[in-house]
Amino acid sequence: MRSEVARCAAEIRKILKDKNVKASVRSEQFSMGNSVDVEIKDLIDPEVYKALQEGLAKYQYGHFDGMYDIYEYSNSREDIPQTKFLSIKYDWRLHDQAIEKLEEFVREKVNLGVSNNPDYEYKRLANDVLYGRDNWLVNMEWDEVKRLANLEIS
Repeated sequence: MRSEVARCAAEIRKILKDKNVKASVRSEQFSMGNSVDVEIKDLIDPEVYKALQEGLAKYQYGHFDGMYDIYEYSNSREDIPQTKFLSIKYDWRLHDQAIEKLEEFVREKVNLGVSNNPDYEYKRLANDVLYGRDNWLVNMEWDEVKRLANLEIS
């Protein structure tokens, strides 16, 4: 019989497969808890990324409260397998290469004027483009962003 965290990872894999998201999903058990790590292997539309984060949040049964240094069981459900910690992120190689290419693009398009730390600002803007947090590039479609990054990690 598989552990609850392994069943949780299996359900998440099915969801990702249904949404055609190329990712690796790993579960881990350790002292005082467990985790499921989702590592996305191909650039996806920021709206799909946000929807994944929201949709998969039900698989995490709580959150860590750093103010009081405790884990709060705020989302516990009996109808689905859950994990203590759920991480959804891009494969670091894909992320770093995409940010590097998008940063080059941003440097050509944006004049920061006077900035104390332009390297940081350009990298932040590139992250905003990748994760859809800022729509400063008027009429820039996600396909264009993906074409600019032009990456795949296998």
